[in-house]
Amino acid sequence: MIKWLWRFHSQKSTLWSKVIKAIYGSDGGMDEGVSGGVRTCWSSIVNEIKVLKGRGIDMSEFIKLKIGDGVSTLFWDERWYDGGVLKHLFPRVYALESCKNATVSMKLSDPSFDTSFRRRARCGIEESQLNSLLQIVQSINLVQCADRFRWTLESDGEFSVASVRRVIDQQTFQDLNGKTRWVTCVPIKVNINAWKIKIDALPTRFNLSRRGMDIESIICPVCNTGVETTQHLFFKCSVIRQIVTKILSWWNVEYVEVNTYEEWALWLDSIRMQSNLKQIFEGVFYGLWWSMWRFRNKLLFEKKSPTKATIFDDLVSVLFYWCNFRCKAAFSWDDWLKNPYLVVV
Repeated sequence: MIKWLWRFHSQKSTLWSKVIKAIYGSDGGMDEGVSGGVRTCWSSIVNEIKVLKGRGIDMSEFIKLKIGDGVSTLFWDERWYDGGVLKHLFPRVYALESCKNATVSMKLSDPSFDTSFRRRARCGIEESQLNSLLQIVQSINLVQCADRFRWTLESDGEFSVASVRRVIDQQTFQDLNGKTRWVTCVPIKVNINAWKIKIDALPTRFNLSRRGMDIESIICPVCNTGVETTQHLFFKCSVIRQIVTKILSWWNVEYVEVNTYEEWALWLDSIRMQSNLKQIFEGVFYGLWWSMWRFRNKLLFEKKSPTKATIFDDLVSVLFYWCNFRCKAAFSWDDWLKNPYLVVV
């Protein structure tokens, strides 16, 4: 879809581009947007471009007009100057212009820049804007080659879908630059759930509300005291903290209060423990988050509400089976309850 934005600029002399401009304006509706009514292919393209711009990805910024002889480029309406479109930068001077469709070649070849003005610029804002514009014009040198558009994301100046994908990925997944944590002693689905907690991708009530979905309440259904965000449900909720206290007592680890995934990861790295045991210990938390998410979903979607007292017991039980089948050491249920340090990955 972004490729059509590139074509709209680079193929401005084609019939379809002229039709788009006749319907939506010289900018194709990019700045002011496409008005409501029948949804068209072009309106869908413009809408997606505006959505990306709202997320900090302005695709128009990567399309640069490189001036050659200036014959095919409109002086006022097209963005051939890096600072922006001249009619927007100097509106008072543009208002004086009687030949608003003049090309860059026409304006720069005039013996006097204000020849086409309906009157001379007056002192004040008009004179100030004219002087600033003249400084820009004096720095432009035309050459004997055609004007052309360049796609700045590629060294050859040609558009590529791959370059667009890279930019979108870098902006969208900017929080994923750190190393992905993966624990072998728990199932893949549990690891994926932990990864979603890290990037805040689970459909918590707050996230659903932020995405525009109409829901009855954004309060945590587990404790009924705070907004159900990822940080609250898995780190701040009173129920999750009670279970964490039991886990740390079971593993004989000093309790430290954490409020986010990042704080939890730093705390985990600071614990002095053998690497193989620390991976098991990390898997315990992955299992806790998995159990907490399942408990929350049962509260919301099942007729029979589960009891909070069973979360810890069920967690210890399911972790025993996961570790027993995925670890090298053979250990009994009693050993698991008394001394989880006997487990070896």
